[in-house]
Amino acid sequence: MADRQRATAMYFIDRLALRAGNEKGDDEADTYGCCSLQYEHVTLEPPNIVKFDFLGKDSMRFQQEVPVEPQVFKNIKLFKKEPKTVGDDLFDRLNVGYTFMDRVKLMVDWITQQALGIAHAWFIGKGVPYI
Repeated sequence: MADRQRATAMYFIDRLALRAGNEKGDDEADTYGCCSLQYEHVTLEPPNIVKFDFLGKDSMRFQQEVPVEPQVFKNIKLFKKEPKTVGDDLFDRLNVGYTFMDRVKLMVDWITQQALGIAHAWFIGKGVPYI
């Protein structure tokens, strides 16, 4: 299940340019990134629409409806199964202490969240297909 969650999170980070997200202290705002999304931030509309609604970095609201691959839709449906409910982490098998980006760096050692975002923007701007 952890591999499935990691793959789905990477899909969203790549396709939607979401920040990876991580744990934060009690004194910080309730903002979210991909890996810290909660049950209520994502809803499904068959056959393949995922609706996002959450506060991202700098408390900017991220509200989008996105068509996704059938496997991604199936994965999110699985991640939202009972007994999960409001307040539960969507990606509960991802270890945010050992961050998602640390895992990505095992594959590409020079990458940072900023570099990933810049690369994504460059590919989109040039009309280059996803890598």
